Amino acid sequence: MQRAAAGLAAACADLLGRVYGSRVVLLVGSGDNGGDALYAGARLARRGAGVTAVLLSPERAHAGGLGALQRAGVSSRGSVAPRS
Repeated sequence: MQRAAAGLAAACADLLGRVYGSRVVLLVGSGDNGGDALYAGARLARRGAGVTAVLLSPERAHAGGLGALQRAGVSSRGSVAPRS
């Protein structure tokens, strides 16, 4: 998972061109892919990006990834309810 997160963070950094001062929004689902996004967001936050995480299933968010993101100083937002 750490290797996938490092690759994702590197790909995002390439797209951004400059990480420090950039804004990144994570749309985080449950499971390991959501964990990859959370760990990648933590890496980007430690490099100076302003990261916001939107948890689509907060009760099922990857605990390790969420902890890494919080340790990097990023707070997450609650779930987004689908529109009917």
